[in-house]
Amino acid sequence: MAITDTFAQLRRRYSQDNPQALRNPWIIGWLGIIVMFLAFNAVFIYLAITTNPGLVTEDYYEKGQQYEHNVLKLMAAQKALQWETKLAIPAQIVTRQTGVYRFSAVDARGVPIIDADVQLVAYRPSDADADILAPMNQVAPGQYETRLALPLPGLWDLNITVKNGDDEFHLSHRISATRS
Repeated sequence: MAITDTFAQLRRRYSQDNPQALRNPWIIGWLGIIVMFLAFNAVFIYLAITTNPGLVTEDYYEKGQQYEHNVLKLMAAQKALQWETKLAIPAQIVTRQTGVYRFSAVDARGVPIIDADVQLVAYRPSDADADILAPMNQVAPGQYETRLALPLPGLWDLNITVKNGDDEFHLSHRISATRS
């Protein structure tokens, strides 16, 4: 009979009929939910502050205004060049495995663009610290290449900038790298 008495005492102690609020199971349940909600939010706030990827530049407003004022001029200048370009990337991009990236360019008359300054930037949209700048070397007239190993899986933007005298050309291409 001792077990029956123990259950009876527990039932009286933690029942909805108990006048003490903190002994009511409904109150205990709601307080538990509120504490869990606040704890999860505290963890999320901590993670948001400590794992900042740094994707926002310090002078974002000024850069945005400059881009807005100059974007039409840049687009017209690039279209006036009438360059025919081609980007060749590895068939399968695997992290930490070096691949060869080739870029070729010819002008409107079909003459190769030679001795240009060609830069490839592998930009990771989710983590600015992982960005890679890789200069491309001329291997033949109008053909440039670089070897590149991406350190992390996921989406990457390849941004190629070609400077040939006063002419400047930009090309962007999105790729996806898989785990090795």
